Amino acid sequence: MRLRMAQTLNIDGNDPNQTEALVLEAFALGQAYEARKALLHQEFTTKLRQLIANGRDDAPAGAFATPLGVQGPLMYDRAFTAVSDEMVRGSLGFGIKKDSFAEVFASPGARIAPTPARQPPASPPWDSLRGGFLSDKPGLNAKTVWSYNQAFDAWLGLIGKKPIADIRRPDVKAYADFLRDRPSARGGSLNQKTIVRCLGHIKTFMVWAVAAGHAVDDRFEAVMARDPTRAERLAGEKRRAFTPAELTKLFQSRLFMKPNGQEDEATGWFLAIAALTGARTEEIVRAPASLVMLGDIYCLDLRQAGQKTDAAPRLVPILPDLMAMGMAAWASKQAARGYTLVQPSPVQQSAGWWSKRLNRYLNSNVTDDPRLVLYSLRHSFRQMLRAANIGDELADKIFGHSNGKVGAGYGRDLSHDEAQLFIANIRSPVGLGHLWRI
Repeated sequence: MRLRMAQTLNIDGNDPNQTEALVLEAFALGQAYEARKALLHQEFTTKLRQLIANGRDDAPAGAFATPLGVQGPLMYDRAFTAVSDEMVRGSLGFGIKKDSFAEVFASPGARIAPTPARQPPASPPWDSLRGGFLSDKPGLNAKTVWSYNQAFDAWLGLIGKKPIADIRRPDVKAYADFLRDRPSARGGSLNQKTIVRCLGHIKTFMVWAVAAGHAVDDRFEAVMARDPTRAERLAGEKRRAFTPAELTKLFQSRLFMKPNGQEDEATGWFLAIAALTGARTEEIVRAPASLVMLGDIYCLDLRQAGQKTDAAPRLVPILPDLMAMGMAAWASKQAARGYTLVQPSPVQQSAGWWSKRLNRYLNSNVTDDPRLVLYSLRHSFRQMLRAANIGDELADKIFGHSNGKVGAGYGRDLSHDEAQLFIANIRSPVGLGHLWRI
């Protein structure tokens, strides 16, 4: 009010009559407010008197209830005074509205029940929102969707089809406790990383539900998985890279020296591609047989097969060792058969099938160290990238790894110059000349 008066009177703070002017303006504003309020009250009371008069003429005493819920003889004067005051308060925005009183007197002689309060719509069971949640995450691969559904099924067994609006933090904590106490299929308890991943599925779902307006924000993200055990803290990384001696042993094993039939050949190529491109298991399974030419450089095409991260769709230049081993000819054969790059037969095998098969082969022909698995070849390839000193940005682009830096989004497609730099600098840590076919 002071600001409004100052603006109206152009007061700059130096006017000797400032105080008097402020008082006069305040008084004028107050008079205007009271006048409007009085006119409003007079208008409402006039209309209400007419409604009551009409009702008195047609209705016997006690025929219907007043808006205030009074039963028995209708006391018109008392009702008028009370209802009139309620209407004035309603007109000012903090009481009931005048329309509700008009309804009471609209049908003289009728018994009108109080208007029931509006009930909020029923909250759907949380399980019915699974489809909507997954539809909002079209980038999830099949394995991740399966993982989400496993978590949802387990949570359903714990809390049932509870309305989503009634779910609170203890419901999510119940799932965390379930994971903490659940035995592993391999014996013992679930690994802490597995617990964190599964619990993260439920927390992500509830954060989505809050954002969509289905649930109350009860700080679901505050629910924590159990702490790692001492053994888990000391175990470190579950996988490790191959040593040069182990790589030598691998490339001198039976699949490379004496393959027996097309399935053995496909298996050998799977291992060679994993070791010299760093591609993920599922990427190699889905990779097409047709190679892509980038200028004069052959590239493995993972633009559709790479799905794990935003950086996964990519081209990987094929190193001279792979070309000398006859990869272009192998790819042409597979394309002529209508197969993908490493498809062993008319039946396309899954990434899980390949992992089990090749991990058994590594255990039998290289080492039975549980930290050395098929995925270890990706670790070895990353070491090759570091040793070549081609820069983290190009290394990540070839590796299909998202580093989160702003600059990584510029020039994302592999250029011919980048492919040449890769070919010129990346070398296998062991000699593969014994496998060359040129």
